[in-house]
Amino acid sequence: MQTYGQVFMVGLPGPRVEEAARELVQGLGVGGVILFARNIEHPLQVWELTGELQRLAVARGGRPLFIAVDQEGGPVQRLQGPFTRIPSARELKERAGPDEVQALYQRVARELALVGVNLNLAPVVDVARRPECPLWERSFGADPEKVAAYGVAAVRGLLAGGVLATAKHFPGLGDTRRDSHLVLPTAENPDPERVADLQPFAAAVAAGVPVVMTAHVRVPAWGEAPATLSPVAIRTWLRGRLGFAGVVMTDDLEMGAIREQGEVPEAALQALAAGADLLLICEHPDLAWEAAHRLAKTPSLHERLAEAAARLARLREGLPAPAPRAEVEAYVGKA
Repeated sequence: MQTYGQVFMVGLPGPRVEEAARELVQGLGVGGVILFARNIEHPLQVWELTGELQRLAVARGGRPLFIAVDQEGGPVQRLQGPFTRIPSARELKERAGPDEVQALYQRVARELALVGVNLNLAPVVDVARRPECPLWERSFGADPEKVAAYGVAAVRGLLAGGVLATAKHFPGLGDTRRDSHLVLPTAENPDPERVADLQPFAAAVAAGVPVVMTAHVRVPAWGEAPATLSPVAIRTWLRGRLGFAGVVMTDDLEMGAIREQGEVPEAALQALAAGADLLLICEHPDLAWEAAHRLAKTPSLHERLAEAAARLARLREGLPAPAPRAEVEAYVGKA
């Protein structure tokens, strides 16, 4: 299953490498893992966890893992003290300029890299129009130019600090009122070109963002499928119109917006077929096993799998080496 598992990023059950986690890395051969509060106790424990995961991955086949976390700020910050507290995007826009935001995210990236996290699922570049938008606090605001400027600052800061950045959620959830964790939202912006919503993504792509995460959102002008499952969204718009050549990652395929469409393993294959390269399954890794088995039996997707694997391999080339334990202990001692 290792060949087919490499396009999956999965959540782990706990803060230690137990049998289930070991099987995901060495048996399924996942391409990455995502850390949540259930995986995090303190900085040294995170360093030990990520180090053990990477040793297992390299021993299996020499391919290091993407180790991701949502370290946006405000209500979405998995690593708490002594890590830097990050204000919400909305608060940052009011209190700081882009240069300060770049410096902040550079510091955040250095902390993440210190404990072995190499991919931050940030920044959010959705243009949130109104407080009813579920991403209101997580957005830099309603002005596309400002969202673009702050989003680019965050991307540049993360990259300068040695961590991969992710622009999310393409093609924008800022014109929605329903939470995609629960149901499939429909974009309300009547502009079929989505000029306002795509401006921050275009800016992030121009700034060299290496990863873009898709949104589970229906854009009526682009068809009925959620963007995560839509070749129109991924191939025509993100790849074609915006010229993005990096890794396309899905949002969590277990969210309600996708479960409305059918089974998670089938949605994973649909997302891959649509052009996604890294498929995120956060809570039930058995679904990744099932999807990989289905993928193995679907020859029509094997060329697409090879394309995704090559793109992921290029992204891995710049992953940083793990920090020595002494550096982590020194950081904790100063905090």
